[in-house]
Amino acid sequence: MRPNRTIGIIGGGQLARMLASAAAELGFKINIYCPDRDCPAAQVANKTVLGNYNDNAKLVAFAKNIDVLTYEFENIDTKALEELGNIVDIRPSVKALKISQDRYTEKSYLNSLGIKTTQFYKIDEVSDIEKHFIKIKKPILIKTRRLGYDGKGQVLIKTQNDVNELFLNNELFPSIAEEVISFDKELSVIIVRDKEGNTKAFEPGENVHEHGILVKTTLPSSMSEKLKNDATEIAKKIVVDLDYIGVMGVEFFLKGKELLVNEIAPRVHNSGHWTMDGSYSSQFQQHIRAIMELPLLSTERHSNVIMCNLIGKVTSDLMKNELAKVYIYGKKDARPGRKMGHVNVIKKKGS
Repeated sequence: MRPNRTIGIIGGGQLARMLASAAAELGFKINIYCPDRDCPAAQVANKTVLGNYNDNAKLVAFAKNIDVLTYEFENIDTKALEELGNIVDIRPSVKALKISQDRYTEKSYLNSLGIKTTQFYKIDEVSDIEKHFIKIKKPILIKTRRLGYDGKGQVLIKTQNDVNELFLNNELFPSIAEEVISFDKELSVIIVRDKEGNTKAFEPGENVHEHGILVKTTLPSSMSEKLKNDATEIAKKIVVDLDYIGVMGVEFFLKGKELLVNEIAPRVHNSGHWTMDGSYSSQFQQHIRAIMELPLLSTERHSNVIMCNLIGKVTSDLMKNELAKVYIYGKKDARPGRKMGHVNVIKKKGS
């Protein structure tokens, strides 16, 4: 093990903050690249480089002073990253990022592996929306192909009037249409793979979203062991095919006994925050260990846990629970829909 190496992270949000803390425990230095001087990660990193994400010259200079580069969000110019790949190792790979940051590309890729998703259609013109709405004869969800997260860039179409009011005479970004399904549960798998091809997965968590934003993740989930194993195997199939290094989050819909992948995230994931207190290792420790070529740790869950996001606020009655672990991200302004922190409420396994 060689400490004192430097990890560069593109992005300065809460995920970068928690990655920086995990890296510090192993003796690594963290340099953050972010346009915001007061970003959450800047409060715990060794160095913060201020710069726009499309400033290639600054990104190149940043890459020259680090040993490994990773990222905490998907909306990064992959052409710029490919240039940085000539200077420094990028983990996870740019290939994984390219796939995940375009919803049409992502779902097409998953289907190519034989992995089921909701039915989807490419949308380039308003007439495409009308055509598919008439054909499907039920509500469809229009999602921008790029730059959407936490429910952003999504519009539900229930009637022809919705099409007229929301899209006619307005700019239409390249999008996809997804058939709206009635699913029974949402779950996610947090999986990690190292350079040697070793993989470990945390137990799948059961998720609840409101308005497209994750509200709660519960462990253990109410799903059968078979479904948990099946979800884990699907996640493993993805990271193996991509020759992936690092942590990935894979989100699923469960409809009956059928698992449908909703999306993949080539990074640590909100639904994996429970691992900080409910498992023998956290997703952040595992990501750092994988990208820095250290042995992976056990992902076994030792406690029952409910992770609750603090959305638009930094207080919660959950904080009164003596078994609650509270994480506040250090964001200056609380706004509706903004993740300000999270709380892990722990219970003894089996209780």
